[in-house]
Amino acid sequence: MKKRIIIGTVISISMCFIFIIANLYIDYNLRKYSVYYAHNMEHKDGTHPEMAMALENMDVIYKPTKKNIRYRDDGGFIIYNTFSDSERVIIKYGVSEEKSRYIFYDVVDKDYFFDEAFRLEYGYDSSTGLDEIDIKTVDQDSLYKDIYKNFGFLVEANVNRKPLINMQKEFNKKYYKRFN
Repeated sequence: MKKRIIIGTVISISMCFIFIIANLYIDYNLRKYSVYYAHNMEHKDGTHPEMAMALENMDVIYKPTKKNIRYRDDGGFIIYNTFSDSERVIIKYGVSEEKSRYIFYDVVDKDYFFDEAFRLEYGYDSSTGLDEIDIKTVDQDSLYKDIYKNFGFLVEANVNRKPLINMQKEFNKKYYKRFN
C-alpha cells in the first residue's frame, strides 16, 4: 500500500514538473522567435508586428553589437542610436496602464507615440514647447523608414532565426487580433 502511494506521488510530481517545463518552454519559444513569427503572420497594413515584437521581447531576442548602439532594459526597453554628442535617436518600449506603448524620439526633437500594433497614435514637438502634432500632417511612410533605418537592424538580425519547434499557430492565436 505504501509502495503504491509513493509511486503515485512520484508520478504526479514528475507529471507536474514536465507540465511546468513545457509551459515555460512554449512561452520562451514564442518570445525568443517572436520576430520570425510576426514576419510570417498576416497583418493589416499600417501595423508593424516585427518591430513591435523586437522591442517588446528585447530581453530574449538576439541583440547585435553595433557601433553607436546602446541597449537599456530597466523596466522598459530603450535603444539609443548616437550620431554625435548632441544628435541621437531613441526608441523605447514600456507598459503603461496595462497597455504596450512604443515611443520614438527623433533628431529634431519630435516624439512619436505608437499603440501596441506599432501604429502612430500621436506626437509632440519638443522644439516648440511640447505642442501636439496633428498626425494627419505626418508623413508616416518616411517616419517608419526613418525608424527602420535607425533600428531595423534588430528586426533583420532576428527575422531569419528559425525555431527548432515551430509554434506559428500558437503565436497567431495569441497576436492575430492585435495586428489585424
